[in-house]
Amino acid sequence: MSSSCTQKSIDTGKSNPYLGQNPPGLTGELFAPGKMSTGLQELNAVFFPDGKEVIYSVHIGVWQWAMLMMKEVDGKWTAPYPAPFNGKYGGVDQFLSKDGNRLYFCSNRPRANKDEPEADYDIWYVDRTEDGWSEPVNPGYPINTDAHEFYPSLTDDGAIYFQSRREGGIGASDIYRCKLENGQYQTAELLPPPINSEDFEGDALIAPDESYIIVSTRRVDDNIGSSDLYISFRDENNNWGELINMGEGINSTGGENCQMLSPCRKYLFYTSRQYQGQVDQSGITYKHILEKWNEPQNGYGDIYWVDAGIIDQLKPKD
Repeated sequence: MSSSCTQKSIDTGKSNPYLGQNPPGLTGELFAPGKMSTGLQELNAVFFPDGKEVIYSVHIGVWQWAMLMMKEVDGKWTAPYPAPFNGKYGGVDQFLSKDGNRLYFCSNRPRANKDEPEADYDIWYVDRTEDGWSEPVNPGYPINTDAHEFYPSLTDDGAIYFQSRREGGIGASDIYRCKLENGQYQTAELLPPPINSEDFEGDALIAPDESYIIVSTRRVDDNIGSSDLYISFRDENNNWGELINMGEGINSTGGENCQMLSPCRKYLFYTSRQYQGQVDQSGITYKHILEKWNEPQNGYGDIYWVDAGIIDQLKPKD
């Protein structure tokens, strides 16, 4: 196990990967309440290879997200601060390369030299350099089109999976794959059923070796609430198995998405819109209302994590 999987109490002056939180079990747990999970809507927790730096997004308006970062310095984690490439337009749906030097995200920032945002979101990337981060780069077609593209997820050999609302799909939003050959991305391939359907497929996380895919979607026969996390395993003939609901230990009536493996691949992070329950309004004050709204688990969306061993438990036995 890499050092980024070691858990110690926070603010000791020693290494505190993953904000010093105690590791979860096989049931999803709220991550870093009051530090990352707050009354805001947080999503896309993406940790860097050493587990001591993280980028995530916060919803700040209609179709607007800000990219925030935190890092461990001398055993203590900084307060969240805007990513240096957040800029005027922000971004969402981050994914980090295995070496931590290229960061993908989605934004409606202009593709050309103008001030107005685009009507659609594209996939962009920045590279880490000795001087910080490069300017954002749009990789263009076949990954991006004039429709929305969201949630990039890459394999260890460079293939990219993403959500697109381009014409020619099966449903309103579908999952596509572009293989990387000789440094060039090939024609986008529409994933077949059961991954895509006539409904709406949202965020999709591909396994580093393409052995499984976790999709945020809704299937009427076993849906727990809103969009759930489902997993499909690929067999020896490269066929995708039926989508399996990941269960009530992860999914809730509030909806789940933004699933992401930790860099040590021991934990699965995701966003859940769980609500703590009915508020007792006897003797309630405005102060109580403000406190409630500014706490996590208010139904708006928080970061959760679970032991990635749940993936092996869900795999069908031969």
